[in-house]
Amino acid sequence: MNKANLQIGKKYLHIRKTVIDGVEREAERWMRCEKITIPGAIFSRDLEPEIYLTNDEIEGELYVHGNRL
Repeated sequence: MNKANLQIGKKYLHIRKTVIDGVEREAERWMRCEKITIPGAIFSRDLEPEIYLTNDEIEGELYVHGNRL
């Protein structure tokens, strides 16, 4: 997704690769954009602490309604 398309308050799907017990898996979660910064953006997810994604992570791992923008 292009960071220029982010909107504060909107939810985005974060899909990333992770390793669990030595097995690579794909994990996904919905996150709300809280603040856009020069090097990335800050997101929140219910009761979890704030999540920071860099510009590269936003471009490669963030989707809207399952589609990369």
